[in-house]
Amino acid sequence: MIEKEFAEESDPGSPGRYPFSVRKLELSETTISEVNDMLDWHAGTLLNGQVLGRLGTTPGKRTSPGKVPDYRIEKLHELIHLTGKSILEVGCFEGIHTVGLRLYSEDVTAIDIRPLNVVKTLARLSLHGTHAKVFVADVERLSVQFGRFDLIFHCGVLYHLMHPVEHIFALGPMCTSLFLDTHIARDEKEIIERTSGSFSFRGAYHGEKSWLDPFSGKDAQSFWITEDSLTEALLAAGFSSIRRIEHREERNGPRVAVLASK
Repeated sequence: MIEKEFAEESDPGSPGRYPFSVRKLELSETTISEVNDMLDWHAGTLLNGQVLGRLGTTPGKRTSPGKVPDYRIEKLHELIHLTGKSILEVGCFEGIHTVGLRLYSEDVTAIDIRPLNVVKTLARLSLHGTHAKVFVADVERLSVQFGRFDLIFHCGVLYHLMHPVEHIFALGPMCTSLFLDTHIARDEKEIIERTSGSFSFRGAYHGEKSWLDPFSGKDAQSFWITEDSLTEALLAAGFSSIRRIEHREERNGPRVAVLASK
């Protein structure tokens, strides 16, 4: 089990602490305030003692600044050493993980279906003194034509999709390792069985709010798969090693983090 850490302050610019420390920029309080007023933020990081972004605007969401790098990224670096690896972040939201990944690798690509999230990610990267390749893209339309990567970092997206198994199958040829952090379905009475081609899997439907809700998927419903079906889908997608890194109970239900490798 990984212990959660949400530090009040982080200093990714400290020389020698990370392979690619960020550039320390001289930013006034006015500059950060102007950026905060320009964009509809839903998460924040500490920068020069100020919050870049906004905290506590959505009930049940984090009310303290996100740690950079996040504890999951630090754990991944311990396990597979991120330096020198090409990384694709699926669902960058507002760029907190993107900044953290960039501390370890100079080859980071981030995508999100919401154009505003891409704008906010680029803004956060810039003000934190770093950069990455950030694009608008529908994760459910990904294929190997988009590129091949050493690692796909996939946090908080799978459980917003209607076709999670097909998505996992599409990711298989795209990477050597896949880090996946997602809610899973409990094995209870609402569980049903679905198929994708000859592959059978189990899970439950969940309602999504709307496109206007920043924490919802693009469709009216999503499908959460069970942990057993998640493991089976990853194996069927070509990953030979599945390591469960974390299991935790959250407000919306059980959640796991796994590292799948070939």
